Amino acid sequence: MKKTPEKILDTAHQLFNQEGVAAVSLRQIASAMNISHGNLIYHFKSKQEIIQALHARILEAALEENQNLKSKEMSIWTLIEMARSGFKTLYDYRFFMIDLNLIMRENEKLHQEFLEIEKLRANMYREAIADAIQEGIMRKEEYKGEYEAFIKRIRIFSDFWISSSEIYNSGKVDQIIEEHVQLFMNMFYPYLSKKGKISYRENL
Repeated sequence: MKKTPEKILDTAHQLFNQEGVAAVSLRQIASAMNISHGNLIYHFKSKQEIIQALHARILEAALEENQNLKSKEMSIWTLIEMARSGFKTLYDYRFFMIDLNLIMRENEKLHQEFLEIEKLRANMYREAIADAIQEGIMRKEEYKGEYEAFIKRIRIFSDFWISSSEIYNSGKVDQIIEEHVQLFMNMFYPYLSKKGKISYRENL
């Protein structure tokens, strides 16, 4: 049976996804759980503490997914699975990405943590690209800094595709995720080798 802090996080997670971070108060979270406001703040003193704890959950899920995929041989299919797995996690915690600017402005500590995590994420992509080049799936750089610029475009897409989907997309969650996985993977196509392009067309 889950303990109260975990139940608080589960409830906040659901309400943030439904209503947005700004629209949800600690009292609303407590009310949804049928507990007192005092009971809730015994475990979490502020909404920022709850958001920080939920971000830790996102990070834990992402690290676990990355470790699972790193154990697999590098291929186009591995890249697709990395994207699909990551996008599912982000969509599950979509409030965080939709309200990303608000959250970063209101929580400087979390902002700094997020910047550090981005460095780790960038290194993950550098390693994946290096492995893909070694396996003959991706081509070598045609000019200095080409892949660094690509990694920045990956970051922008990853951070804001959910906000875009909330505006322009409707339908089943799986369809929305799959559409954006394919858009994301399309970004890789110009960087693939001939072998990689053949594999790409076979796998998508």
